Parts: sequence; C-alpha cells; structure tokens
Amino acid sequence: MKKILFLIVAVFSVSFVNAQVSGFVFDEESNVLPGVTVVIKSTNTGTVTDVDGAFTIQAKDGDILELSFIGFQKQDITVKGGKTLNVYLKQDIVNMDEVVVMGYSDKKKTEISSSVAVVDAEQLKDVTSDDLGTMIQGKVSGVQVVNSTGQPGSSSQIRIRGISTIKPGNEEPLYVVDGIIGGTFDPNDIETVTILKDAGATGMYGARANKGVIIVTTKKAKEGKPLVTFKTSVGMRMADQGHLTMMNSQDFYNTTQELYRDPETHEIDKIKFYQDFPQSLQQRDFNWIEESFKPGMVQNYHLSVSGKKNDFSYYVSGTYYDEEGTFTNTGYKKLNLRANTDYKISKRVTLRNNINIRNSYTKSYDYMDMYYTYLNLPWDNAFDSTGHARYIDSKTPDWWSRDNINPLHTIDNSDHNYNDFSLDYDLVLDVKILDWLSFTSSNRMSFSTGKSHDFVSPLAAGTFHDKGYIYENQTNWKGFVSTNLFKFNFEKGKHNINGLAGFEVNNGYFNFMSVEGKGLPEGFDVPSVASNELQIAGSNTKDYFRSFISQVNYNYNRTYFLTASYRIDATSNFPPDSRIAHFPSIAASWLMSNMDFMNNMNWWNIMKIRASYGVTGDPDIGASRYMGLFSLNTQYNGNPAAVPYQLQNYNLTWEKTNELNLGFDFGFFNRFNFTVDVYKNVTKNLIVLASQPLSQGFEYRWENAGEVANTGIEFALDAIAVQTKSFEWRVGLSFAKNKNILSGIDKPFYTTVGGVSQIYRNDAEIYTFVLPKWLGVDPETGAPIWEKINKDEQGNIISREETSNYAEATPQEVGNALPDFIGGINTTLRYKNLELFANFVYQYGNDIYNSTRRYMDHDGHEPYYNYMEPADDWVRWKKPGDQATHPSMLNAELSRENSSRFLEDGSFFRLNSVSLAYTFPQQMVKRIKLRGLKLSVNANNVFTITNFWGQDPEVNLQQADWSMPGVSDFKYPINKQIVFNLEIKL
Repeated sequence: MKKILFLIVAVFSVSFVNAQVSGFVFDEESNVLPGVTVVIKSTNTGTVTDVDGAFTIQAKDGDILELSFIGFQKQDITVKGGKTLNVYLKQDIVNMDEVVVMGYSDKKKTEISSSVAVVDAEQLKDVTSDDLGTMIQGKVSGVQVVNSTGQPGSSSQIRIRGISTIKPGNEEPLYVVDGIIGGTFDPNDIETVTILKDAGATGMYGARANKGVIIVTTKKAKEGKPLVTFKTSVGMRMADQGHLTMMNSQDFYNTTQELYRDPETHEIDKIKFYQDFPQSLQQRDFNWIEESFKPGMVQNYHLSVSGKKNDFSYYVSGTYYDEEGTFTNTGYKKLNLRANTDYKISKRVTLRNNINIRNSYTKSYDYMDMYYTYLNLPWDNAFDSTGHARYIDSKTPDWWSRDNINPLHTIDNSDHNYNDFSLDYDLVLDVKILDWLSFTSSNRMSFSTGKSHDFVSPLAAGTFHDKGYIYENQTNWKGFVSTNLFKFNFEKGKHNINGLAGFEVNNGYFNFMSVEGKGLPEGFDVPSVASNELQIAGSNTKDYFRSFISQVNYNYNRTYFLTASYRIDATSNFPPDSRIAHFPSIAASWLMSNMDFMNNMNWWNIMKIRASYGVTGDPDIGASRYMGLFSLNTQYNGNPAAVPYQLQNYNLTWEKTNELNLGFDFGFFNRFNFTVDVYKNVTKNLIVLASQPLSQGFEYRWENAGEVANTGIEFALDAIAVQTKSFEWRVGLSFAKNKNILSGIDKPFYTTVGGVSQIYRNDAEIYTFVLPKWLGVDPETGAPIWEKINKDEQGNIISREETSNYAEATPQEVGNALPDFIGGINTTLRYKNLELFANFVYQYGNDIYNSTRRYMDHDGHEPYYNYMEPADDWVRWKKPGDQATHPSMLNAELSRENSSRFLEDGSFFRLNSVSLAYTFPQQMVKRIKLRGLKLSVNANNVFTITNFWGQDPEVNLQQADWSMPGVSDFKYPINKQIVFNLEIKL
C-alpha cells in the first residue's frame, strides 16, 4: 500500500518539478536571432539566446515564457510537454526602445524631441549602387534626391527641406561618419543612416547644419562566435533615353523635305529636294545611339568578418565595385577596405579604432562627344569597311553631318580619367570617470589625393588635330578633427538629466596643381612632351574650425522631455571681426502615451507632440572670399606680375538659419506609425555676388543681402496592412511640400548660363526662370509668336500683344525649377520566406528647361543636325489655317532661341526599384553548414510616367558657372538596371 501511495505522489508531483526546456528563436524570414531575452513571466529566471538563436531554461509545464528583443514585438509562449520550441518574433513597427544615433550622443526613440528619420541597412538592399543618395531615394519624407547623371561613379544631389542658400558651391548636407564630421564609407558597411532635419537635432552641429545632417553608422561585431558574410551582386545596366529618340534615316529624310515646301503652293518641291538630297540616302541608316550606348555590367563583391571575444571586438570588410559605363569607354572601379575594432582596456576605459581605405578609378567622357553622338545624321557611318572608326574632316567625301567630327573616332583617340585615394583613421577613447561622468575623445586623421588626366591625340579630328592636347591636375587634402566631450547623467526618482560639454578642433589643408599643353608628338600623353601653349597653375588653402559644444537633456517620468544645446563656432572663412558665431537651439516634447489617463488605451503605442527652435549656419564660402586678391598668372618684362582679381569685403558674415519645427508622432495597434512635421526655416544674410559700380573697377564682389524662407509640411506613414502567420503586407508613404520665398533684396539680380536666366527678387522663389514667353504659331503665316508687354513710363503694364519679332519679346517669369511636393511609396509583400519589395518616387510642380530641344527640335535652323522624334501632339505648320505647335521651316526666324517654348513640366511618377528575395529556412541552411543563405534579384529605374519630352525628369539642382538648376543639357542618361544577388553567412 505504501509503495502504491508513493508512486501516486511521485507521478502527481512531476508536473511541479522544473524540467529543461529548449528552443530556437527566429525572425519572420527564418533568420536566427541571437541575444533574445527569454524570461519566465513574473519571475527573475531567464536566459539569452546564443549565436544560433538557441536557448535552454529550467521551467515546468504551464509556465509562460516571455521573449523580447529590441525591434521586435514581445511574445508569450506556454510550456507544454517539454517539446523543443520554435518561436518566430514579429518586427515591431513602433519600437519605442530603439536607440537612435544622433552624432555626439545616442538617444532612445521616445526621448527625441526633434525631426529625425532613420534608415537601416535592410532598407538599402533594394538598390545596388556606390551612392548613398540613390539608395535612400523615396524612403525619407522631406529629402529630395536627384540623380542628375548616369555617369559611373557619380553622386546624387540631396536637398533636405528645400534650398537655404543662393550662392554657388556646396549645397549638400553635412555628413558625419561614426560620430565624427566628414569621413568615407562603403554602402555595404552601413548599419544605419540617421537624417537630422530640424535645429533641435542639427543644432549640435551649429555652423554647418543649415542644409541638414546625415549621420552614417558603420557596422560592428555582435555577440556570438565569429561571423563571415559574403555578398555578391552581378547585373546589367542599359541607358534609359526616356522619351528622347533620334530620327532614323527615313524620318529625317521626310522631315527635311519641309525645307522645300513652296511658300505659294504650300507643296513640297520634290524635284529640287531630290537634286539636293538623293533618294538613295534613305537606304543609309546608321544608329549613332545604338553604337555609342551599349549595355554595361555592374559587379559588387563584399566580404566581411566580425567577432567578439571577451573585451575585444572587430569588424573587417573589403568591397570591390565595378561599373561599366553604358556610354563608350566610360566606367568606374572602386576598392574599399574597412576595419572597426573595439577594445575594453578596463572596466572604465574603452578604445575604438576605425580605418577606412578607398581607391577609385573613373573613366569619364568629353561633353562634345556626347553632343555629336545625338546630333550626327543617320546618313553617316562611323566605321570604315574594316570596322574601325573613321577619321573625318572637311575633305571627307559624302559626309552629311554639319560638323566634320566622328565622336567614336575621337573617343578612340582620347582619354579622360580620374584616380582617387583616401584614408580615414579614427581613434576614440571612452573613459568612465564616475558612475555619472564620462569623457570621450573622438579623433580623425584624413588624407586624400586625386589625379585627373585629360588627353586628346593629334590623330583626333577637330580643334586639336595635328597638335593634340593634354591637361592634368593633382589635388591633395589632409584634415584633422578632434572632439573632446565630458558627458554626465543623473537620475533621481522620476527626474533624469544628462548632457555633454566640450570642444572641437577641425583643421584642413588643400593644395592643387595643374598643367596643360598642346603640340604633342603622336603616341605620347604626358605633359612634359608638350611643345607649345604650356600653362601651369596651382593654389593652396588652409582653413580651420574651433568649436565649443554643449547640450543638456531633461526628462520627467519619461513623459516630458527638454533638450537645449549651445554651440559656438569660429572659422577662418570669414573676416577677423566675423569669425565667431553663436548657435543656440531648444527642443521639447510630451509623450502623452505615458500619461496615466492613457493606461486603459492599450491600442495606443505612442503619442507624442514635439517642438523645436534653433539657429544653424553655413560657412561654405571658401577660405578667401572676403579678401582683396591679386592674380599672379601674368608677366611684365619677363617678370611675374600681379593684376587685381577680387574686391575685398571685410563686412562679410555668416549665413544663419532660424528654424522652427512642430511635430506629431502617433503609433497604434502596434501596426501603424504616423509622423507629421510643419516647419519654417528663415536664412538671413544670404551671401551673393553683388554687382558693383563701374568706378570700383570690379564687376562683382561677395556681399550679404536678403533672406530666404522655406516653409513646409511633411508626413510619413508606416503600416502593417495585413499580417498572418505566413503572410504580411507592409506599406510606407511619405509626402513633403516646401515653399521658399526671397525677401530683403534691394535690387533684383540674375544668373545666366547658356542664355537661360533665373531671377532673384523679393517675393519670388529661388530658381525662377525669366524667358520670353512663347505663345505658339501664327495659324495664317506659320511664324513663331512670343508675347510683348507694353509698359507706361512708371513701369506699369498697360497691355500685352503678340509679336513674331523675337527682339520685341519681353523676358518674364515663366516657371520654377523646384517642385511643389515630393514623396515616395514603399511596399513589402512577404509570404513565408519569399519577399517582394517595391519603391516608388514622385515629384510634382517643377519646370525643366529642355536645352537639348533647341538643338534637336530646331525647325530647320540646323539642317544637318538630326531631329528628335516628335511627341504625339506636335504638329508642324504646312498651310494657312493650320493649328500647329511648330512653325513653318520657311518662316521660323529665331524660333529656337531661348524662350518658354522649351520649358516643360518636370513632374513624374517612377517605379524606382523592385526586388524579389528568398531566404532559405534555417533547417535547410544548417544541413550545408551555413548560418544564412539568401538569393534576390533587383531591378532599378523600372519605368517613369512623365510629360517631360527628354531623357529624364531628374535634372541638375547644382549652381555653377557652367550649370543652372533645372536645365537639362545633353546629360549622360541614367540607367535601367537588373542585378542578381547572393548572400552567404558562415
């Protein structure tokens, strides 16, 4: 009886005895998740998953295991029967514990009172490129990315919340790599990209932050055994000519007949036409575009090794990127090496060393080669009977194109390349002095050198035939940045206060030397053999920054947050009396979702109101714009001579931007996250090239004049629209509207490039085009019509009338290069291990001056230049009464001169990228001794919907002596791309 009783008690008790429970934790794509916390609910018993996502814990049947990991939703699992558990955690779209890298400091997402956006490495994988801007396009509200050229190795143009300056030069955001201003990186090494958009966030960077700040954080080792990752991408690129198609032989032949239309009968005089243009020409059809643009291969190979053991961690990587140009004899190659190490010297001292080495080689092109590729006639063959490019000159028989140039022959006998090398070394020391006080010293030494080589052989036709041409320049830059900060953190009860204070030193040295010459012997491409017109030039520049940095953060009960920063900058770029500037900022937020009255509203994840105000600056004027300068590039009696070069202005001072931002963050049902920001940024003391009285002896000098206000609204939505165990659909939307207005300009001024002008005046937007207004075609005569404005003596408009005399046409404001709004749409469909992602971008309301149409849609003014194929609604005038868009070729005087005729709508909607990826299940991967395996295919620039009748509606937004924002002019076409990718983890 006692034995039976003992057996019953033992069996009954087994369910109350702890047993070993084991399992694995994965993400939704079946990737293992190391570092997941596994705790028995309502106890202090817990463990963490290892590098393989495995865990073991002592628990009994009925216990509830709570699994949690940053970036994923918590999940509860009930222990039953001692089975091995396979747990799949879902990503948390509203992750309030996410740590955001802010540059000088890190903050939890809930603690941020500023307008900040974060893009992680996974969101960059749909595009294979060496350019970060291309990879973030359409993924961040308020950030405009413009790919103005498809040239290999080129960088996109990035504008954050509009244009804050009107001076030529650098208009790009400030880049911060691994917490230190400047630096280089490879996109494959990126862990996160943080974009700071308002003064509450950018104020810490004061003098250089009014165009926004982009913070790039590179990868580090994670817990666990060493990880080896190999990624390869191989694909093809094809030039995307958009709506631009040049006429073939038959179309050009038929179009040319319009020059022989009799003005009396309005019929084609075919007898005369056939005498000048034999019908046999229709049988000659050489396609210059197809011969000059070929598909190019793009390759990217990346290998990284990372690991962490005891007090030492490392991440080492190498990347080789090779991009063949789609235009003949162009391309780009890059090798990048990176090593990031962390060593914990003691409990209180940590040392970090980062090094990045980059070497690139670019084969570029000459603008005129692109020009002739489009404009040469299909009646001319570029190759001889042996397949070699022909030499063409004025004596060449049966050559019909206007200029005696064969661009393919010129390309074969010229070289345009650039070689670049850079090295960045970071040394960061962290010392924990007390529990509440630490010291960080972040230091970077940088060096870069580049050499460009432009050579045209004496064998090439044209300007340099029989003499050749060579130009080389060498640039060297070295810089040093040292940031030394004391950081503190106090917490008592519901109060927390933390912050930092310190100083920063930034020095730079740049030198430049160039040589050019002509008279080269055949077969030589070095400057030393040039026999005439030898010119040597050079310069060197030193600049410095000295900065005091401080910030204080306070929060009460993790609900009310206040951040105040104050920065003082001094730079050598301004006169001695203006070198120091002060940049304060303040930001506050209320996390309403942490209030007691919200406790019963479980469907709210986050509800926050934010506000910020601050001052940022822009010192990018060069190191000598305020000085009176002389040029020593001439001689007098065989001795060096100086001539006045620049008029001094010792009153020149900083451009400063006062930034006000109000934001709202909402997250609910753990599936939706919505952010809205409204802002007003006013930049004062704009630096401009102001015209001078003739008595000064100078046409211009640099002055401060006027201000520009950017006001706007932007919103972003991230949502999990559908979510089941096997299927998920995520959607991301972004929208941004910005308006800028100039004021304080005493006298309107213009910039003009290639005969196209833009005005800067009070109450107008930046980049406003001023051109004669095109009214169309006179239906009775076929002549072009412009608008003439008549004014009285006081300058008031009294009437408007039509005129066919271009000299009488009145230049007026007719459009603007900046869009009314921009945005993006991202969508992800996932079924088990298969994922489909698409990224759309859109832009509306900007105008583009299509300068190429002046040459390709020339109304017969250049009868030996090819035409572009017309749009469906274009109509050529042929007889009285015709309602036409294009004038008669016999009555088209000055019709192709600059006017609003060539100003077009630049709005577009584009499928920017689409990718299909399959992640192999862990069970399968482990069988072949791997830790991860993923295959994917990406397509970029898939299609574009636009009314712009040119190559591409993304056009230059950079001001320069040779380029104007919003003008499209024989650009290197962007490319369509399809790439296959393989990622292996060991």
